Amino acid sequence: MIENKNTRVYMKSLLKIAFSFLVGGICILSACDDSDDNAISGFTLDTEIVTLDATGGTEVVKVASGTKWIAKVDQPWLQIMPANGVGATECKIVVDTTLSHDMRQATITFMPEGVAAKKVEVNQQGYNKSIGISIKEVEVPNMGKYGKRFFDVSVVSNVDFDINIATDATKKDWVEKPRYQVNLNQGARPRTTKLRFNWKMNTDPEERTAMVSFDAKEGEIESAVLKVIQEAAPEITDTRSGDSLALIIIQEKINTMAKWDTSEKMEYWRNVILWEKKDKEVKENPAMLGRVRSVGYTMISTKEELPEEVAKLTYLETLSFGSNTNTMLLFDLSLGTAVCELKHLKHLTIYAYGITKLPDELTKLGGTLESLDLSSNNFNSIPTILTPANFPKLTSLSLSGMRRYGSYSSLKTETRKEPGLMIDVSSNAFKNLLKWENLKVLNLSYNLLYGKLPANFYTFDAPIRKYTDEDINDPARGDTLKTAKDVLVGKVFRVLPNAIRVSMNLNFITGEIPDWVKYHPNLSKWDPFTLFFTQDIGYDKSGNLPGFTNEPANLDYYYELYPLNKPKLTEE
Repeated sequence: MIENKNTRVYMKSLLKIAFSFLVGGICILSACDDSDDNAISGFTLDTEIVTLDATGGTEVVKVASGTKWIAKVDQPWLQIMPANGVGATECKIVVDTTLSHDMRQATITFMPEGVAAKKVEVNQQGYNKSIGISIKEVEVPNMGKYGKRFFDVSVVSNVDFDINIATDATKKDWVEKPRYQVNLNQGARPRTTKLRFNWKMNTDPEERTAMVSFDAKEGEIESAVLKVIQEAAPEITDTRSGDSLALIIIQEKINTMAKWDTSEKMEYWRNVILWEKKDKEVKENPAMLGRVRSVGYTMISTKEELPEEVAKLTYLETLSFGSNTNTMLLFDLSLGTAVCELKHLKHLTIYAYGITKLPDELTKLGGTLESLDLSSNNFNSIPTILTPANFPKLTSLSLSGMRRYGSYSSLKTETRKEPGLMIDVSSNAFKNLLKWENLKVLNLSYNLLYGKLPANFYTFDAPIRKYTDEDINDPARGDTLKTAKDVLVGKVFRVLPNAIRVSMNLNFITGEIPDWVKYHPNLSKWDPFTLFFTQDIGYDKSGNLPGFTNEPANLDYYYELYPLNKPKLTEE
């Protein structure tokens, strides 16, 4: 038992000695590691040059230093973190996105204690000048509602650019160049410019294309090119079925509120009249049979000129468009040229559409047009093409209701944009209408006419003459003028001699009623007290109250001169 006890004591002593050696070894190893840290001497960097692209970012530089150090940068567009330390350190170099096309450079200076400084060169590439687009090709339909005919393109660029459009179509402007401004307030950093391109409807039965090129204004930079493809329109043949197709397309383009039931025959469509076998014109030209003779569109909503399909209605005699919901919003709208191709057109009404001007091509209708109604549009002057020479067959002309705004208290102080047909009735522009001998109807009511009606026409270009004995004895006039011979011959100007209705009421005309009005052979037919003598309330351009100073109390004086025109009493 004693031997076993001694053995146990001996073994414990050996374990204590072994543990002591183990602890001592660990301490020695630890001492060796500490000595390695302390052994870093001098100052080293793992790189001397750092390069980044234009977008910037982060790079790492490894620093080994036996002493304390600090780092400084010479440009504000980069940072060093940390900017000081000792021993082994990983430093992050953070670089901002550049705003320049050119490369830029900065220097980081590391300054350790007691050791020479070292530098790291930082280079950042600039942005290459470029133009990019979000789409390379787009397809559009041949037609669509107003306000929906567009496509959008995003242009990413760091340079200003022009837009150039080339097309293989006859109508070169069917893709409209948008208004835009490239914002380069962040230098060479690419910016996105969102553009909206409007397109016009295709009336040709052929597909058409346009190449939209985005070209840098300066420098040799590759252009971005967008291809636009528009589908072909349905072919409108010169037939009865072609007429029906044209009518439907026109209806869609101007967005009429009342639609035709296309399941019904065309002759049952509202406001559509076809040429019939009994018509004299059809007997002379059988090809007209069943074709559209007359059509009227009302309650429409458009901001565009008459659709081009109007020209496809070959045998159209009467055409009417009226009541556009946008009429008061339009300040620059032409009638368009489609209607000018209608070789059989006699009667044209464009009522409250919003047009402000007529095309010169309208004179093509001079050989056929008999009546023209342009009432309630937005003309600010009488179109210069409206002359007897251009329209020798015209017998009815209406230019009434040319008022953009509801009320006018004073023309003298009126400052609103393009208020309406505001002209001096003593001007040549107005006098030109008065020498239109063939006119039977002239309607100028409810405009902004002002001034005094001309009393003589001696100084007028191509002056209007006075009545002569030949006029009195004209068999076409019967005995109507003979009773007024003494008043007319050599005394009264022969103004609008064939007019059976002249209306100028609700304007701002002042002064005296001239003799050519008072003694006009057809004055009683004008309903003068309602449609001529009655003027608007307010003030004219000179601040005068509208109205005639010599308005007669009745027409007794007139019936004494023209007893044949006096109304006859009838038995009830």
